[in-house]
Amino acid sequence: MPANITVQQYTPSEIIGIFNDILAHQNNQASGKIVCIRGLYLVGNGTSYQGYYYDTLRDEKSSSELPIRISDAQRKELTPGNLVEILGTLGRKITAKSEIKLELNVSRVEIVKEQVIDENEVKRIEFRQRKVSAGFKNVDSILESLLFNETRPKIALVIAATSITLKDFEDGIKAARVALDFVEDRVVFTQTKLLCTKLKQLDQLGYHAIAMVRGGGIDSTTDVDKPEVIETVVGLKTPFISGVGHKDEKIFLRQVADKWTATPQGLGQYFSDMVEIVSEKKTKSRAAITEQIKKQFKEQLEAGKKQNKELQEKLAKLTKTQEDANKKHLEQVQAMTKAQEEATKKHNEQVQALTKAQNEATKKHNEQVEAIQKQHKEQLEKSNKQNEELQKKLGELTKTHSEQLGKLQAQLKAQNDASTKQSKEFNESLKKMQDTNGELNKSLQKLTTQNTQAAKDLQEAKDRTRDLEKQLEEALKKNKGCSSGCLGIVATIITVATAACWIVCLIV
Repeated sequence: MPANITVQQYTPSEIIGIFNDILAHQNNQASGKIVCIRGLYLVGNGTSYQGYYYDTLRDEKSSSELPIRISDAQRKELTPGNLVEILGTLGRKITAKSEIKLELNVSRVEIVKEQVIDENEVKRIEFRQRKVSAGFKNVDSILESLLFNETRPKIALVIAATSITLKDFEDGIKAARVALDFVEDRVVFTQTKLLCTKLKQLDQLGYHAIAMVRGGGIDSTTDVDKPEVIETVVGLKTPFISGVGHKDEKIFLRQVADKWTATPQGLGQYFSDMVEIVSEKKTKSRAAITEQIKKQFKEQLEAGKKQNKELQEKLAKLTKTQEDANKKHLEQVQAMTKAQEEATKKHNEQVQALTKAQNEATKKHNEQVEAIQKQHKEQLEKSNKQNEELQKKLGELTKTHSEQLGKLQAQLKAQNDASTKQSKEFNESLKKMQDTNGELNKSLQKLTTQNTQAAKDLQEAKDRTRDLEKQLEEALKKNKGCSSGCLGIVATIITVATAACWIVCLIV
């Protein structure tokens, strides 16, 4: 998409919603238009949605059908197969599969004729509706895909047991047998139960398709259009192909088949055409692939030639550059060689001068080494003599140190023993002191109690002394003339006060 173009993006559900709104608006504009439609009434799936049922009105002379929305009360008045005239309004909506669906909202129903179609026809129509709801299988796509993938489709052919070999059909499938596997099963079509059982058995055997083959005629259409057969075909999981009848016959089986042909010959031709079409598509596909490969190879070849040309040009350029570089390098090497020769000559001269100087230095060095060795020898002899003297003194010191160490160890042992003894005595003394302190604490508590009591007694004595002093003053006032009496009272008070003081002192 060009960058300068801006478009609004929608999801499929949004598009369906937009068009449903448009249709709803149009439906509202046409809601007043009542239409009358005539047809055969057929029941739907029997499920109610908000009090309404969705049934079907079928054309009298064709298989065309129109969904109708009918109330429960209106529905109870009808019987499947009634020919009716329905008045109502038409509505349209878009389904989730982007299909516009017409719907008739019933307002009034009139029965024109009772039971226009028989009960079997009603059942067949119900089975057809069930098949439509379940969906038809794409037989063409299934077989084409298998053939393209080099897988041989396996087809079960259900053929009437009493019918003569269908030459046209056999001729048709001969060309198809090169790519398809056909397995024939002959059944008596008039025995409906046996036919249905055979179809159900084949459905369990893993065939890619089941094809029913029978020529036309009243009997053939009657046998295959029985409700039991139609119900069995609708319930098949394997794709079903009908090759029953003549071209102009109206066979209901075709309406529930996933694929049908008008005649058995048409069915045989269908298989042959399928093989031929796939073969042509494969050939065209291979040719297209071959052309594409050729085109890609040609493009790759041209690209390779262009790349080789560019590489050759680069190689020539690099070769010339290398030759110039080699020439320049050779000139540099020659110049360096000449310089190297001059440097070598100068170096040799320097080496000779250095060798001479080195010899003189070596001679002088040897003389110095001899003088140093002589001096070192003298110092070594002197050092050895000093070492002998030091070793002798060290032996004496070691002996003395050993004796002193023994004495110190003995003293240390004695001190340790004494310390141990003192610690033991100290611990015993500490224990006695702790015991004594315990006794003292008890005595102190007792004395504290006694002091408290003495303080109390002292306070009482003081109070008593104040009372006596007060009495003395009163007595003195009353008995000023009685000297002897006063003296006696004073003596008594002094005696009591003295006793109290003595008690206090004793306590303290």
